[in-house]
Amino acid sequence: MIRQNPPIARVAGAGTDFAAFVQHIGVPSLDMSYGLFSEYPVYHSLYDDFVWMQRFGDPLFHRHVALASVWGLIALRLADDEIIPFNYVSYASELEESSKVVEDGCPGCAVSFSPLHKSIKQLEKAAMKIHMEKKVLQADKWGLNTRERTLKVREMNDRLMMAERAFTNREGLAGRPWYKHMIYASSDQDDWGTKAFPG
Repeated sequence: MIRQNPPIARVAGAGTDFAAFVQHIGVPSLDMSYGLFSEYPVYHSLYDDFVWMQRFGDPLFHRHVALASVWGLIALRLADDEIIPFNYVSYASELEESSKVVEDGCPGCAVSFSPLHKSIKQLEKAAMKIHMEKKVLQADKWGLNTRERTLKVREMNDRLMMAERAFTNREGLAGRPWYKHMIYASSDQDDWGTKAFPG
C-alpha cells in the first residue's frame, strides 16, 4: 500500500535534537524521516552505525539522497519565498482537535474549557486575517511603491516568524521551568511523547 499523504505531527518530544529550539525558545522546527522506527531494527543499538547502513539499511544510499533532496527543496523555499510559507490557520485547527483530547481526558473535572476554546477561536481569526493579508500582498506585487511593499513584507515575515515564540512563557511550565512552550511539550510521564497543552 502506498501512502498518498505522509503523516505530519507536531515535533515536541524532549529526547530529540530540535527540543531546545521548539521547547525552550519557540523556534518552528521540522523533523523528517523515511519509514518507521519499527522498520529500522537497530535504532539506538550497538549496530546503529554507518557500516550497518552501508551493508543492510540503505546500501546505495537512495533514501539518504531522497531525503537530502527534500531538505534542499524546503531550504530553498524558506530562503526564496518572499513571504515565509507558514500557515497558522491549520495550527488553529490542530489546536481545536487537541483541545478535544484534553477534554476527553478529563471527564467529570470541574474545569471550564470555554476560555481555551475562545483563545483558539481568536487565534483562528488572527490567522485568517494574516492569511488574507498575505494573499493581497502576493497578488499586488506592483501596486505599492518598492519601499512601502518591502516594509509590509518585512512586517508580515516578522509576525509569522515570531508567532511560535508567542506560545512560550518566560517562567516555563509548572515544575519544569526549562520547557517554555505552552502549547506543545513532552509529557511529564514520557519525554518522547508529545502532549498538547502541557501546562
